[in-house]
Amino acid sequence: MFKKIMLCIDLSPASESLVGCVSEMKKLGLEEVILIHVIYVANTPGLEVMLEEEARPFLERHKASLEARGFKVTTEMPFGLPAHALADAAEKHDVSLVVIGSHGRGIMGEAILGSVSTKLLRLTRRPVLLVRLAIMDNERCLTVCRSLFDNILFPTDFSEGAERVIPYLCKITSEMKSPVTIFHVIAETEIDPAKKEQREDTERFLLDAKRQRILKGCGSGNASEPASGEVTENSCESIQGISVELAWGNPGQQICTKAIEGIFSVVIMGSGGKGVTKEFFLGSIAKEVARHADVPVIFIPEALK
Repeated sequence: MFKKIMLCIDLSPASESLVGCVSEMKKLGLEEVILIHVIYVANTPGLEVMLEEEARPFLERHKASLEARGFKVTTEMPFGLPAHALADAAEKHDVSLVVIGSHGRGIMGEAILGSVSTKLLRLTRRPVLLVRLAIMDNERCLTVCRSLFDNILFPTDFSEGAERVIPYLCKITSEMKSPVTIFHVIAETEIDPAKKEQREDTERFLLDAKRQRILKGCGSGNASEPASGEVTENSCESIQGISVELAWGNPGQQICTKAIEGIFSVVIMGSGGKGVTKEFFLGSIAKEVARHADVPVIFIPEALK
């Protein structure tokens, strides 16, 4: 599934944590890593070569570490606007997953961490693993992707965007034997209080139908673009320990809160398409999850055209 990934790093301690996340992908078939560092000089052009020479030993050290773990590794240092350079590189190398950090601080500031990750989500049609990173006072980075697939939260609005997640969810859980919680949030503004109970009964019915469908074989497997890393399996092992939960409130806030309160190791959700909550996976809600989730999030995009 994730045979080739692109790992986006800067020269900060946060990148050490990102490199450590790669081993979690090996059980899912990871073979090759594109290790990429973007050289961006906004106000002082002419320093690109110097910065490239400064970064090369850092990349080579991480390359050697990954190769020692059995991965094929290629390094790349493109020049340009970070989010655009990363999106272009993901297409050029035909990767099945982009791994990038969110938040934290380093000598590149927001070149990799922070706002660039959310910009990349708008630009790329490749799945993205967004990892929240925190640099502590001693400049050590808090690792947040240990046991990445121990407990999965799958938010859904019953849209096509959410449907695209199912083949990935199926493959991950069949390999990792992970428990899954299917989670749906009803926005308080969407319903007349007098009709609240009726709406809740309808949403619970849809959640249970989704659960049964996943248990019976994870769907039809209509994600069929191997170039984008899409999963093409038509069936997989049944998921053990799958549950459903329903909440009311602000969808983005509820997802972030649930991820922490439920001690989930990762959130897997769609990053494009509109469902019954209109912009649940496209726009402000996904942006809120990307910015504020304290656990890693895998965003599954629309298929490449």
